[in-house]
This record gives sequence, structure tokens and C-alpha cells, in this order.
Amino acid sequence: MAKKPYSKFRSRLWKIVEIDRQLQQQLRHGRPCTTTTLLEALGDGIDERTLRRLIELMRDDLGAPIKYDRSQQTYLYTQPNWVVPNVHLDAAEMQAMATAIQAIRPVLPVPMSQRLDNLLAKLLDAMPESQRDEIRRAQRQIEFVPAAVLSRGAEWFEPLSLAIRTQMSVDMTYYVLSKQQETQRRFDPYYLRNYQGTWYVVGYDHLTKYWPILNLARIRKLSVSDDAYRVQPFSAARYFKGSLGVIVGGEPRLVRIRLTGYAASTAGERIWPPGFTYQQTGPNDGILSGKLADLTDLLHWVSSFQCEAEMLSDSDGPAAT
Repeated sequence: MAKKPYSKFRSRLWKIVEIDRQLQQQLRHGRPCTTTTLLEALGDGIDERTLRRLIELMRDDLGAPIKYDRSQQTYLYTQPNWVVPNVHLDAAEMQAMATAIQAIRPVLPVPMSQRLDNLLAKLLDAMPESQRDEIRRAQRQIEFVPAAVLSRGAEWFEPLSLAIRTQMSVDMTYYVLSKQQETQRRFDPYYLRNYQGTWYVVGYDHLTKYWPILNLARIRKLSVSDDAYRVQPFSAARYFKGSLGVIVGGEPRLVRIRLTGYAASTAGERIWPPGFTYQQTGPNDGILSGKLADLTDLLHWVSSFQCEAEMLSDSDGPAAT
């Protein structure tokens, strides 16, 4: 098998990263960083001559402010805030990235997930083999199960991501479900959101002069234009304020749901949406409350609990739905 283009630099790179880690430990914890401790950290196959060359490379090519204190026979950084001009992640950070990739892979289109896997492989190549194998093993021991039903439309994720990144308009054929017809429109995409296995895009619609949220599964055709759009102020936090999922619009109002039975007994195990609180009112009874602008997504969620969740009116009685 042919070696990867960067593989010949891998050994030297992780050695430089390890030297930097040892020098950072010296700064933070006062741990002496001597020739002996550096050679022990770098492992077999490294002698004093190779170590001196690596330190010279760090000084001359990377600008590392490394000083050798002859009286103490230790190496140290003279500038505490200096970092290696490259991605420098420790094992815990790499594990977090590997776990995050596992979490989002089920809902990403294949090209994007493959690029993430390639990125992780390149970063792992800069680490010692023992840590690399440990992170890979831990990654295989974590699984994220996506929503029971995933939506179509993943093929539009990549061109929309490109358009958002380059701030280019797209031309699309979009199926309007309420009218049961296809429409041609120019669209300026700003934001992508995945909700319960379905991808949505928010942007400015030239056809309606409005900021809709569109379901990628209803896009029939799409192409990125050669026209850069005029960037307008957009805040996802403001756009989705008072939204539980993807239904937006209106002023947020207080809603309350009474939970009973199993729903109530497991309420303490759940992380509720921001702004929602749960108050237990009995052994198997409690009130979940928060502010929402539209109840559509909430009613769908409440119905999943069947008879164990009930919307309440302002007077504590059952709300008419």
C-alpha cells in the first residue's frame, strides 16, 4: 500500500508535539524538562543528537522560544503563551472529537462524513501510536442511534453548505406541500438545522421576500449560482427563539404540560429544552413549563406520551386542542 503524502512527516511531527507538551508541563507545574526527561518521553530510537536537531528545528523553523539553562541543565520556554503553529490537541480533546464524529455521522451525507474521518485520521497520525490506538478503540465502543426514520434530502447538504460558506445564491425547484405544487425560486441560504432526522435550511427567499425554513426533502433540483448574495443580518438564536424544533413565528407564551405515570417518574432523567423547567407535584405527577411561540412541535411531542402528558390551560384545567 502506498504511503500517505504526509506519513513521512508523521514521526517527526508527533515528536515535536511531545517536546512542546513537556515544555508546557514545565511552565504549568514546574516539572524539570531535562535532556533525560525528554528522551524518556520520546521513547526508543531517539538519541541526544536527534533531540538537539528537533529542538533546533523548533527554534529555527517554527520560532519556538526555547532556552537551555546551563546552570539547571533544563530546557524552558521564555514566552509562556507560545504554541506550536499547528493543531495541538491532547488525548482527551482527540477523544472528544472522535466521539463527536460518531454522534453526527448518522445524519451527515457520505462525502461529509468521509471528510471528517479523513480529518480525524490526519490528526491521530500526529500522536504516538499507543494513544492513537486507544482513541480508535474507544471510538468503536460508542454508538449513536439516529432517529427511527431519517429524511431524504441529504444530497443537497453539501451544495447548500458550500453556498453558505461562500455566500452564494442557489436556484432550486421546491415542492410546496400546502399547495401541492413545485415552485422555482432563488434562495440565499444562511443556516442548516437537523431536527429529528430531517435537514432544514433557513435563508432569504427572493420569490416571497421572506425568510422561510425549507425542508431539504422537498427540494427537487438545486444548483449553486455564480452570484454572491448581499449579506443581511441573521441570528439563528433570534430566528428560533420560542421554537421547540422548526416551527417558528409569533410571540412566545407560557405553556404547561402535566406529566403523570412513567413520563413523570422519568422526568428527572431528561434534559429539557432551554427555558423549560420541571416541578414535581407528587410521586408520579409533575408540571413541565416554558415559553413557546408555536405549539405544533410541542403537541407532536406530547402526543408521543399518549395519556401520560396533558396540555394545561391558564386555569390549570385541560386546554382545548
